Formats: sequence, C-alpha cells, structure tokens
Amino acid sequence: MSFSRRRRVALGVTVVLAAVLTLLLVYVFPVLPFVPRSTADLKYGVIDVAGDPLVCTGWGVPNGAFTPERDYPRIVADAPTYASILRHKHMPPVALTADQIVIVYREWLKLEAVRLSWNGSGYDFEMTPDRIGGHPEALRNNLQGNVDLFGHVTHVRESADMSACPICLAANSPIATPTGPVPVSKIKVGMRVWSVPADGVGVEATVLETRTRLDAPGSRLVRMVLADGREITASPLHRIGDGRPVGWLKIGDEVNGVRIATLELVADPSGRTYDLLPSGTTGEYWVDGILVESTLFARRPSR
Repeated sequence: MSFSRRRRVALGVTVVLAAVLTLLLVYVFPVLPFVPRSTADLKYGVIDVAGDPLVCTGWGVPNGAFTPERDYPRIVADAPTYASILRHKHMPPVALTADQIVIVYREWLKLEAVRLSWNGSGYDFEMTPDRIGGHPEALRNNLQGNVDLFGHVTHVRESADMSACPICLAANSPIATPTGPVPVSKIKVGMRVWSVPADGVGVEATVLETRTRLDAPGSRLVRMVLADGREITASPLHRIGDGRPVGWLKIGDEVNGVRIATLELVADPSGRTYDLLPSGTTGEYWVDGILVESTLFARRPSR
C-alpha cells in the first residue's frame, strides 16, 4: 500500500472515530444512569413533568431585527445545552438547516424559561406555566418544586407568586418629577410627576395608581437608546407617547424627532416591571425625556 493510500485510510478512520465519539458524547454518555445530568437536561426533566413554561421572548416583537440567527452562535457555544437540545429533538450533530436553527432557538427559549437555583444537594425550580392560551400577559400562579442531579422531579406545586409576560417598565426607569428623576420602582401614589395634557403643554400631575408585576422567568425587555443618549427599557408592548409599542420600533426610526441608535432585547435584572398612572386626560409621563403612555390608562386608538 502506498504512503498516500495509507494516509487516506488513516484520515478516513480518524473521521469515523471522531463521528462515533461525537455521537457518544451527544446521545449516550449524558443519559447513562450514573452520570449527573446537565442543567439543560434537568430543565427538560422539569418540563416533562410540569408541562411547557410560558415563553415571553418574541411576544409583542414583530420587529425583524430580533431573529434566531442572532442567538444561535451563543446557543452552540454552550455545548451541554446545545447537545441536550439536539438529543431531545432527534437532530444529528452536524450543520443545521435554517428551519432546524429555528427549532433549536425555540427549544432554547423554552429552557431559558425554567429557573434553577442550587439548594446544596440539587436544584429548586420555578417556572410560569403556559396554561392560558393566547393571553401571555395574564397573571397566573408559578410552579415550583425540586429536581435532583439525575433529573428526578419531586414536590411540584403551585407557588403563591403570580407572573406573566412583562407589560411595563424596568425598575430603574427614571421618571420625570418636579424634584428631579425618580426610579419608577420608588414612585408612590400621591407623588407628583410631569405629564402632558392634550394641548401638549407640560403640567404637574398626581400619581393615582402604581403597579408592579413579576416577570415570567426568561422574559426579555427592549432597550432603546436615542442618538442623543436618552434611553428607555420597557416591555415590547409598552407604548411611547405617539402610540407606537416599543417592540415595533426599528433602528433609524425617530422618537420625539431623534433617531433610534440602539435597539436590543435584554434581561430584566430585577425580575419585575413597574408602571404608574398620572392624573389628567392622557395618562402620559416622561421616562428619561421620552414620553410614554401608562398601561393603566384606558387605551385610545394609536395616532
């Protein structure tokens, strides 16, 4: 046998061995009875017992800028999670088609919607169940329980906490008041804020009502930054003063005459969103110089 032929044979054997090893790593080793499961596999175990979680990412965001392709490299980089998704969806560990990438992305969002917390010997889990079809903004009791390192799920029960997809503002959103900006999480009923009546002239208004809601695990907010530095972080369906939902905006659109420079989906570090209702005829107030509508105000048609 010539040297070149032996080299081709050796290369072929190496490729076959690499393929076999990959299949073992993805499909066999992770599910052996004595092997602790990855966090992704533990989350799949929770979903198998408790049902699908509520997935909020993408809800209220028809904007084409938010696509699976943006997160896919990050998913692949998390090898245990990526392998778990491939295994559960019976996909081969090879280059995927565009349709398969969408499937992987949706599965990843589902796993992101299950929260695990280490308890010393296993994990406590919490998730918002997807049980109110077509109404992701409707509050419902969370589910919680335990899952051990091998995926055994126990003590599944309803939590007193109620959550849903977010519809309000991030906790640190600066609200314009006569005494200076105040985080929306610190706004109380009876405080004074700046509002805008129908004639467009700024006036002081009294806060009539406030609201805080617990976000479903895995929820994302939209962070919008204008070219002049003003910014807002809110749920996709929170409307700015002209009636447009934040999640419907695109980079390059104008808000208050200023171009949008940055638009991105971000996690909500506080896990809660907030809103307020000012007195007056419009329900509008200012967040970092950006006029927004209150979700507590009776909705009027978009202008």
